[in-house]
Amino acid sequence: MKKLNLSHFVTAVFVILVLYQPIKLITYYLVDFSYDKIMEYMWIYDDMCYYSGESDSGEYDYSKDCSICNQISPYKHNDMYIQKEGNGYIVGRDMMKKIYLKKKPDYISFERFTGGELYVKDLETGITCTFYSYE
Repeated sequence: MKKLNLSHFVTAVFVILVLYQPIKLITYYLVDFSYDKIMEYMWIYDDMCYYSGESDSGEYDYSKDCSICNQISPYKHNDMYIQKEGNGYIVGRDMMKKIYLKKKPDYISFERFTGGELYVKDLETGITCTFYSYE
């Protein structure tokens, strides 16, 4: 039986490391984020909100009151309930907010803004607030 040569071992470790990052990158974009993974990022309100169907139509009403967006925080609280529904999560003490990830943050970010976009819909008023990710 041949003995394992050190160069073979180093080569095997190098190949594993080289293959690990592309596999990790591919799975990052193919697998959905969990609620806990979404909340690892800091989400900042970008002063935009939409009524139901407004974002699909391409028309935006700049005169609407988006003050509810300042009260809606996508951050986790201890007494907040979380329930998976479709492509989003129903959250809140009253279960009246739906959080869904519009765009995942970039895998490799070179800036403080990571390119992610999060929508929080208040089911009571029908207003959807947009947030962007910040690292």
